[in-house]
Formats: sequence, C-alpha cells, structure tokens
Amino acid sequence: MKINNDYLMSEKGFELLNKLFHSSGEGIMFFDKDGRIATLNPRAEQMFGYTEDEIQGQPVEILIPKASRSKHVGFRNEFIKHPSPRKMGESRDLLGVKKDESTFPLEVSLSYIKHEEEVMIVAFITDITVRKKNEKALEIHRKQLEEYTEQLEKKVKARTSELEYMNLGLQSQIQERKLAEEALKESLEELERAKQEVLNSLEKEKQLGELKSRFVSMASHEFRTPLTTVLSSANLIAKYTETDQQASRDKHIDRIRKSVQNLTSILNDFLSIEKLESGAQSVKFEEVPVKDLIEEVAEEMSEGLKENQKIDIQGEEVSIQSDPHILRNVLINLISNASKYSNPGDSIDIGIVAKNDLLTVSVRDYGIGIPAKEQLSLFGRFFRAGNATNIQGTGLGLNIVKKYVKLLNGYIDFESKEGKGSTFHIELPLK
Repeated sequence: MKINNDYLMSEKGFELLNKLFHSSGEGIMFFDKDGRIATLNPRAEQMFGYTEDEIQGQPVEILIPKASRSKHVGFRNEFIKHPSPRKMGESRDLLGVKKDESTFPLEVSLSYIKHEEEVMIVAFITDITVRKKNEKALEIHRKQLEEYTEQLEKKVKARTSELEYMNLGLQSQIQERKLAEEALKESLEELERAKQEVLNSLEKEKQLGELKSRFVSMASHEFRTPLTTVLSSANLIAKYTETDQQASRDKHIDRIRKSVQNLTSILNDFLSIEKLESGAQSVKFEEVPVKDLIEEVAEEMSEGLKENQKIDIQGEEVSIQSDPHILRNVLINLISNASKYSNPGDSIDIGIVAKNDLLTVSVRDYGIGIPAKEQLSLFGRFFRAGNATNIQGTGLGLNIVKKYVKLLNGYIDFESKEGKGSTFHIELPLK
C-alpha cells in the first residue's frame, strides 16, 4: 500500500499514527508535572503488569523500588524545572517494580512535550533483562577463557621443562615438542579469536546503546514540533463550525497535512537506515530506462516543491541494469534536498550522461550550499550543516543515499559553495 498525504489526512491516516504508539516495541508512558501517570502504551502495560485503567492517575513512584522513591521525587521536580531529552541513571542500574512487586532491569530515556503551556513528560522504557543475562553469560565466558589460558600456559611450561631434561638428540622427542608447540599455537590463536569475538560483541552493544540514545534525543526533538502543530490545529478546527469559516479550516488542515508529511519523512528515514544497517535491504537488478524513471519521480514530486520551483531534465534516454526501487529512493532524496535547501522559484537541474560504460546522473540546486569546513562530514549519520539547523530534517538522508548507491555498485560525489548551491553526481555502471 502506498502512503500519500491524502491517505494520512484520512481517518485511517490518523489511525496509523495511533498504531505507531500502540505497536511500539518500546514502553512509552506520559505523566504530568505532578508525576501522575496520564497514559501508557500496551508494551508498558506488559512490562509492569498494570492495565491503563489500573494505573492512570497514580504517581509514577509506584513503579520504582521503595528505597528510591523519595529521591526520585526530587529528580522529577528538577526535570520539570529544566526539561530536556536525557537518559536516566547513566552511572547506575535501574529497576522497575511490577504489579506483583517483582522487579526487572530497565533503561529509561526522558523527553517532554509542551502543549498549551503545560509540560507533559514522556518516558521511553526498555526492558533490558535479556541484555543483562547476556552480559552475565559473556562475563562467565571471559573468566572461563582466562582459566583455560592459565591452564594451557602451565601445561606448556611443564612440558617445556620436561623436554629440556630429555635427550635432545632423540628425533622422536624433538618432533613431539614441535607438535606440542603447534598445538599450543593453535589453541592460543583460537583463544585470541574467541576473545576478539567477545570484544566485538561488547563494542556492537556499546554502539547500539549510543545510537539508540542519539535516536531518542533526535526523534523527541523532531517529533515534538509537528505533533504540537497537529494537536493545536486539530483543536482549532473543532472551533470553526460555521460554513463561512471553511478558509480557516483549510488553513489548519494544510498545517496538519504538512506536519504529517514531516513525520512520514522522518519515519521513512528510520526504516531505511534500519534495513540497511541490519543487511535486510535486498537488491534486484533489472533493465531500467533512466530518463523515464527520473521524469516519473519529478512528476510525483512536483506538487511538494516550493512555490514556482521547477525541475529541468536534460539528457538522452539510456537504460542500465539496476534496482529501480533503490534508484527511485536515491532520486527522491536528492530532489527533495534540492527543493528544501533552495528558495521558491529556483530551478532544479538534472543531467543524464552515459559514457565509457558509466552512467552519471547530476542533481543541481541554487540554494544555501554547504559550508566548506563542514563538507567532509556531509555523509555522516545524523549530520546537519550549521546553516541548515532551522530546516526540518533528520540528518540521515545523505547517509542513506550513500549506502544505497554502494548497493548499486556505484559512487556518489558532490560540489558545493555556500550561498551558491550544490551539485550531487551519481556514477553507476551501465551493466
């Protein structure tokens, strides 16, 4: 099913956003400035064993061990005074208390939403029982490896001492020593490989934690503005009940539509990066008429461009062996960026050149450009240039594009000058 703006503006579209809350694999909980629970999603109900009706209006401290409750009230009040996205208990282990008074380890990231001068606190909760179990298993395995290494070293020393007192002139004993040394070498190499696997697993866990923390911080920031706009406009629409107030209703409907479009773009970025990072993105090569594909994408995106912007496509038709779905995503991202970082009325020029078994597609804009000192970081994950901080975006788009182009066995480069615009070049093999 293709999700477009008309679909998202429908009742089913709003139902989709509601499903994101209810189907999240993370526990999500809202509570007010007094620490009383306003609502929670099914995952949070499952974690703590309460239904929403049982826990609604209760102080959040009932989910915290008794010994920590008084301190938590002070922490909560301090957060209300100075709200900002943050992670709880970074230097200590946190425990949650279930309805049956049993406890489990968890991680909590806090954010907030300010609506009509009232601060609502949002907690993103992760049950880390499995991770703690894995960490314990890794620690046991590490100790076993150390013990095994120590035993091997003792055996080697003992064997070496025996060989030193033997008649070194006997060929059979010399051969036996060589075999022992080779076996030891193989064992040590195996231990080193096992040790490296453990270190790699711990490093991946650390990177995942850092990525998750950055995601929560960025997502809470990027989601807050469009969600506030949707809530505000929805409330105002309800007040325009007269027939002659349709213009006012249309204005707020358009605000909601644009906010939902921003949310959809953010979610698409997160879904794309997750598929690419996990290796789940498949590639299916087939014959692709490039100019036809570009014209099709340009027509689809024409309504979403800024006022009086236009797309000019130059070049002859050429076909290549590629994945049309991935190539379409690359073009949509580059054209969207060209529009977003340009002024109303600017042109977006797309060039197509086939030469020496290589296809080059160029996308040029005449917008704000990229500061020279920041260009080396352009394809980094979550990177936003200093002159683009007031423009909506996740900082994932070009990182995704670079990974997509690599999947197509291609290469991406760019030229840019601040205040003069940017040109991105994609090079792909014709076959």
